[in-house]
This record gives sequence, structure tokens and C-alpha cells, in this order.
Amino acid sequence: MEKSQIIPQFMEVAERPFIYLKNWKARTGQKILGYFCTNTPEEIIQAAGALPVRILGSQGRISLAAQHLQSYSCSLVQSSLESALRGDLQFLDGTVFPHTCDSIQRLSDIWAENLSFPFHWNLVLPVKLHTESARTYLIQELNRFRGALRGFTGCPIGDEDLHTSFALANANRSLLRELYAIKNRNTAPLSAVEFAAVVQTAMVSPQEESNVQLKGLLSWAEQPHPPAKERVRLFVAGSICESLSWFDLFDACGVSIVGDDLCTGWRYFSDDVSITGNPIEALADRMIRKVPCPCKYHPDLDRGADLVHRVEKSNAQGVVFLLLKFCDPHGFDYPYLKKRLAERNIPTLLLEIEPGGMPQGGTETRLKAFVETLGG
Repeated sequence: MEKSQIIPQFMEVAERPFIYLKNWKARTGQKILGYFCTNTPEEIIQAAGALPVRILGSQGRISLAAQHLQSYSCSLVQSSLESALRGDLQFLDGTVFPHTCDSIQRLSDIWAENLSFPFHWNLVLPVKLHTESARTYLIQELNRFRGALRGFTGCPIGDEDLHTSFALANANRSLLRELYAIKNRNTAPLSAVEFAAVVQTAMVSPQEESNVQLKGLLSWAEQPHPPAKERVRLFVAGSICESLSWFDLFDACGVSIVGDDLCTGWRYFSDDVSITGNPIEALADRMIRKVPCPCKYHPDLDRGADLVHRVEKSNAQGVVFLLLKFCDPHGFDYPYLKKRLAERNIPTLLLEIEPGGMPQGGTETRLKAFVETLGG
């Protein structure tokens, strides 16, 4: 199968996820639950017979949400609430709000007060991950979530159901990692925007369907291809990047993204969950051993050291931080990470994602100038 036969499937879903999900729900009649963080245990949602969907917000003018939120709320919070108030998320049967930042917690309150989805759940995950009491609490919270979903969907969500869901999710993550490695080696002509579309499609598609698509794309990617044109190698760090326009910008500026530390990238598919033993304990252990985002703390897992290691391993020439404007956790994290990279003489550039999601003209100028300093 040719790339031209595969990539358009991903681009269509990633560019119009709401239309895809409305059609999927009309066709299947199954429940859809939205969530806001890669730490949400989508495996439990899947085992309950519902489709877990990552809510990434949308582009466009913020008007309805502005009546409920401060102007310094991040673009994810503003655009997601805007979409919900406009009725664009009517295909949802419920929403899961993880205990991450203050903005997401307050969004949960506003969401519950102004919208009427049948299922609404606050998943209060621990912030400190290194104590035994944190693990005990996390297991209890995951079991509480399991019980709530059991009551909502009527599905028993037995241990075997969870293990089946784990195997499906692990296969999905494994395929994404294989494709990620091929793209970063630059041995297949897969652009930044195309890979971003692949990941975003995986976040909203049933994993049975997603795995078939990914196997088809991987089969093409593993074939011999002409050597790709040498480009400036950049590593991208930050939280989420919901707009494909940003990746179009990287492609247009002659950049090859050879690694990332994004919630909508590597963090989403980096770790598997064990399919043996107690499934809830296995889920808790996966969440604990992941390199934490700025919303979590583990004294034995240094985000700075991990980022430097991954950047150097990728042979990136520089790092671009893509940060949501007004995202306090990542904003507070940025100076420390920049310092750690500077100690290794790794150049960095900070770009902020404004509400609306679209890169501005000045952003392109700054990115081009940064690429030129690296020899592009």
C-alpha cells in the first residue's frame, strides 16, 4: 500500500475529530468518554465498553467560554469549554477530569455547572508518586473509578476485561513507538504534521481500528525509501500541541523533528502496562514509573536529566519548547529545563501557543531565525 492511500485517513480524522466521532457514535451506538490527560487510565474506560477520547480543544474565536473563564486560562481549557458550550461535543456521554493543574480542576466545576453530560468524574491522582501511601491511594482511586464506570455502563469490568484492554493498548503504543523510531531515524518520508496526525488519530479512534491502520502505515514505512534530504534536527518539548498548523510550520521551516516530550507525543505511548497479576496494581505501577510531567513529583525521576539524555541520544541540534500560554506547571518547569540544556550547550527556543492554537507570523520569523543559527 502506498503512503498516499494511508496518510489521508489519519489527516481526515485529526483535522476533523468531532465529525469523525459523531459519525462513529451514530454508526455504533457505543458510549464515548472524553478525558484531559495522558495519566487518565483509558484502559479502564475501554474495558467498560466505551471509547476513550482525548479532548484537545479546537481552533477559532473564544466567545462563550470567555463568560466563564479568566482570560489567563490556557488554550486547552478555553477552547475545550468553548467547544462544549457550542454543542460540538454532544457525542460525549461523559468526561473525566484528572487532578492535574488548578485550571483543569476549575474547568471541571464549570463543566458540571453548565453542561449536562450523563457521566462526570474527577480522578484525583496523587501528586507525590514515591511513597507507599501514594501507591495505596492510587490503587484505591483507580478502583473507585472502575466502580463508577461499572455502574454507568453496566459492564462488569472484570480482571480479564482489563487484561484484554491492556493488551490492545500495549499493541497500539508499541506500533506508535516503532513508527516513531523510523521517523526519527529519517529513514521514511514522514513529515512532522503527518506523524502528529497519526498520534492524534490514535487518541480518538477505537484501538482495534487504530492498530489495523498503524500496521498498514508501518508496513509502508519499513520499506526501503530514497535517502531523505538533510534537515536541521530539532527536539520539541512542552505539554500539548493540539493544532496541526504548528507541525506544518516546522515542516515549512526545513526542520526534522527527531524526538519530543509532549503529552500529545512521546508521553502518550512511551510505557506499557503489565498484563499479568492484579490489573489495577499494574495500572498504578505504570503511572508511577513514568517520567513525570510538571504536575507530578518523584525524587528518583529527574525531568531535566531525562530530557537532556533523550535530546543527546536523538542527536538534535536544538530544542524548541512549545508551551501553552498561561500553563503554570510547564511555565514554572521551563527555566530549570532550559538551564539543564544550557549546561550541555544545547540551544533552545521558547514558543507559546495562544488561545486559538494557530501560530502567528512573528512565530514563524523566530523559528526560521533559530533554524538559521543552527545551520539551516
